[in-house]
Amino acid sequence: MEKEEYQKHYELEEDFWWFAGRRKIILDVLDSLPSSRGNSNILDAGCGTGFNLKSFQKYGNPSGCDFSKEAIAFCQKRGLEKIIQADVQKMPFKDSSFDLVTLLDVLDHQSIECDLSVLLEIKGLLKKGGCLLIASPAFNFLYGRHDLAYHTRERYTRKSLREKLENTNFSVLKMSYFNFFLFVPLTFVRGLRKFWQSTNQAESDLRPVDRRINTLLFGILKLESFLIKHINLPLGSSILCLAKKK
Repeated sequence: MEKEEYQKHYELEEDFWWFAGRRKIILDVLDSLPSSRGNSNILDAGCGTGFNLKSFQKYGNPSGCDFSKEAIAFCQKRGLEKIIQADVQKMPFKDSSFDLVTLLDVLDHQSIECDLSVLLEIKGLLKKGGCLLIASPAFNFLYGRHDLAYHTRERYTRKSLREKLENTNFSVLKMSYFNFFLFVPLTFVRGLRKFWQSTNQAESDLRPVDRRINTLLFGILKLESFLIKHINLPLGSSILCLAKKK
């Protein structure tokens, strides 16, 4: 991620509709796990500026790692202590240390040479029956300047992500797209941008919006969170997957 994006994350991560909505979806999925008992060891691998880690505290003992010194600095600014600077491709934790590992917009990062290697690394860190939760951007035809700013390598589909998980001996428990209701307008806007803006321009879509619009957009993702409890959404700009170590 571009360095200036970390400041945006830190300022917007708590209340901005996208972060708050995605977090609602993630927490609703995690609430269904035995790890919701409150005594689990959790690793947020590639923890960014750390607000998700604060949310995971209700499930047990969360730790975080990120290769970016800027991310670590913002985590410390939030008062988080169990944070280390480390690459998710080679993490300095003991095998079978965690009940849950999360990869939130991390597996798709361009610094990762082989995503299968990262999945195998995480499998080793998980306890028997431990779970991995992934959130990643979906569909390569949506690739644009936002992905350039985030240093996205690729955007997954359910099929491509499922194959990678099964090839590394994970059992998929839940896999759904999200940001379903905004998928068509987002596809239209990103398609138009390719005509009038430079494809080499790296700039994220993160910027403050009017409070009423923010509330409306969060409400849309909150509705999707309810639906995802019961069904898997067929389309969306992002993908959510919960998998279990066999």
